[in-house]
Amino acid sequence: MFDLIKHFIENLIIDMKNKIIVESEVIYGYSKLEYALSHEDYMASVSILSDFTYDFFIVDIESENTLLVKTKQFKNIDDLLKELEHDLSKFSTLAK
Repeated sequence: MFDLIKHFIENLIIDMKNKIIVESEVIYGYSKLEYALSHEDYMASVSILSDFTYDFFIVDIESENTLLVKTKQFKNIDDLLKELEHDLSKFSTLAK
């Protein structure tokens, strides 16, 4: 499952003209996938658990203001990937 999500994120970033930079990526066995991402003056954190629990967090690097905190649990991977695509698309267009 995490390999599928990893490839999905890689393809999204390519489609977004590499506006998002992957700062770190960690897979914890079969239980958790985490990303630290950056775009211009913003950082995002993505965590996905094996039960389709999804956390997404965006912060302004300079001011350290939190712009978005979201936690959801999905019933299937398709819905999770739709949400992930929406959030990464929104993240890639942030500008000051």
